[in-house]
Amino acid sequence: MSNNFFDAVLNPTWKTLSNEIKEVVMQNILRHFVNPILEVTKITPVSYQFGGLKIETFEILIDGVEFIFVPGQKKCILGWDSGLSGLSGLDCSEERQELRYALKRYCNQHLTSSFLTEESFLNQDFSHIRLTTEYIAEKINNSTSPLREVDIPALLVEKKPKFVGLKYIGQYNVISGQLSIPENQTDRMIEQIQDLLQPEVQDRHFLQDYPTVARKSPLLIQQNQLNPDVFDCYVDDAVSYSDLKRDLERNGMGLLKEDEWEYCCGGSCRRLFKWGNQLKRQLFHKNISPLWKENMFGLFIANAEFGPELINDEHYTKGGWLEETHKAPLINLLPLSSYYRGEGIEDQEKDLIPGYYCVRRVIRIDSNG
Repeated sequence: MSNNFFDAVLNPTWKTLSNEIKEVVMQNILRHFVNPILEVTKITPVSYQFGGLKIETFEILIDGVEFIFVPGQKKCILGWDSGLSGLSGLDCSEERQELRYALKRYCNQHLTSSFLTEESFLNQDFSHIRLTTEYIAEKINNSTSPLREVDIPALLVEKKPKFVGLKYIGQYNVISGQLSIPENQTDRMIEQIQDLLQPEVQDRHFLQDYPTVARKSPLLIQQNQLNPDVFDCYVDDAVSYSDLKRDLERNGMGLLKEDEWEYCCGGSCRRLFKWGNQLKRQLFHKNISPLWKENMFGLFIANAEFGPELINDEHYTKGGWLEETHKAPLINLLPLSSYYRGEGIEDQEKDLIPGYYCVRRVIRIDSNG
């Protein structure tokens, strides 16, 4: 591929191209960088606007799964070492109790998960700690990656991450009471799904809210973000970190590197969160909150209810489950920061806990690809 091509897939050049030239570039990307055994069935021009940024790009169906073209960029500034700089003092204090209780209510009502309630990964309580400005600043800096300047290649990125160690068995429709894949539908399976949706028989009523994610081994269900009457359903199918990476590489794909993940999340904006540095009162109102929306690239990334996302670095994960551990809402929301570093994988050969981690596939568009 020529140098002109690799310039064209980077911003700011990409933004200056006509729609016709962009389509030609996209066709060349699919021809030269996507494994020919994978079926490309749809290429759709799309535009997204989020956090004051707008991008025109393409959504591609690869083997029936949505991928987004993310233009690359040189000299991106990533990471965070600014502590409380640029943040609201009110958000960093214990005064935002309406957000604290909204998070607690959200976790109780919408996240019903055995690995959140029975395992020792979460459920840490630091509410007794006195939240001085020094403590909060240090907590933010220690929880995020260091400030740095990097070059990011153009990428084809899976739009939405998938839970690791689970096998998809179909969509359950709460109206029809049926699974979309008939061969996986048994009376026992339907009963298990319905028990997760409405666990307390005596409290069932017509207007009861469904959990958005529910888990009881070996089953996990997640409400479809485009249709709340549909739940994506999975059963346990454990896999190790090493085996997962090998499976992806067989099809010419891989995991995002930490730099790439942060760029895909926040677009190299100097903001702690992809939407900005402010915590608005409506943060847990699903219809208007950025916690559930596509970002400036059209990706569902650092969203609520996906858990830690695996990257091409066993020492860290990105994103994470939300929990109410501190009195200051900002600290509780740090897993959704563009620069947050979660705990890594201790043993690459050991099976990962089904349904706890997420994975997102990527294809790099660079001269080494």
